[in-house]
Amino acid sequence: MQGFEEIIIQLLLRHNCVVVPGFGGFVAKQISSEIDLDRGLISPPKKALLFNRFLLADDGLFLAEFARVHGLFYEEAKNKLQAHTDFLQRQLSIGEVIRLPKLGTFTKESDGQINFEQDRFFNLLMSSYGLAKLNFVAQQQEQTQEQTKEVPILELQPKIAPQKTNWGRIAAAACILPFAFYSFWIPTQTNALESGLFSSSDFNPLHRKTPAAYTKAHLKSSQTNLQEAPKLHFEQELYARYETYEWQPGYDFIVNVPAQKIIPNATTPVQTSNAAFDFIVGCFSNFQNAKNLQLKLIRDGFAARLIENGALTKVSAGAAQNISELQNIKQQAAERGLQGWVLNN
Repeated sequence: MQGFEEIIIQLLLRHNCVVVPGFGGFVAKQISSEIDLDRGLISPPKKALLFNRFLLADDGLFLAEFARVHGLFYEEAKNKLQAHTDFLQRQLSIGEVIRLPKLGTFTKESDGQINFEQDRFFNLLMSSYGLAKLNFVAQQQEQTQEQTKEVPILELQPKIAPQKTNWGRIAAAACILPFAFYSFWIPTQTNALESGLFSSSDFNPLHRKTPAAYTKAHLKSSQTNLQEAPKLHFEQELYARYETYEWQPGYDFIVNVPAQKIIPNATTPVQTSNAAFDFIVGCFSNFQNAKNLQLKLIRDGFAARLIENGALTKVSAGAAQNISELQNIKQQAAERGLQGWVLNN
């Protein structure tokens, strides 16, 4: 099928996992640049691909891109893609080798295992786009005589006998010094010998006796006029709004926030419509994820609704009775960066 492998490559350039319904899934992993000193070659960073034949569940990514590229409706794109993947499976079953340009080759073993070999000449990493392998010539650096001289790992030092400390003399000096100091300090700097009274302050050389001096002072009390802090009122709005306020210590900060309506956590019923077309912008296996996208589209001004007629819940950006209304919905979605496909009701 023309363009089948191109769709896979374009999706792998933007995503790390692409599932082809009915065929298998591709998982990409980024690999850093490599330097081959023997061959003199520097390879840029790239994406390495792994193929898993058990990834068959449709997540909507590949099918939506397939329908957009070929300009098909959802059911037409699904049937056409299934026919092509069935053809590929039959080729593998009879032992043929499938080669997809810029992607790789597929072969099937007798035990049912599918071997995939990635194309070595095409890089799927967007940041390395246009970078080719770089050749270089390795040169050995000439070493001088001082650099080639061996340096000993351990440098042996002569053993020096440690000097013994005479702790007896140190203890004797520690006892004699305080006794000699206070024998001079007490007679000359205190009146302990005259009064016959000793106090702990007499043994403190830093203590100085000073006459007490008291000054009568009056404290003036100042009354502060307390001001009531302004009250802030907020009105309920659709989007978040921020207000700045300089808070002063000692004042109450009062904020009146309007009460919000509590919506019970119940499953929203799927909407129905008699419209001829629906512009689908998302398919989800999780109903809550589909509901979140619907609420976002409603906030952006779309008449979004949910459609559930299969294993996946589809999110419609709007329903149309004719082609003219459908084109208007497509244009509004494109202005907001949304892509989708058309469901024929």
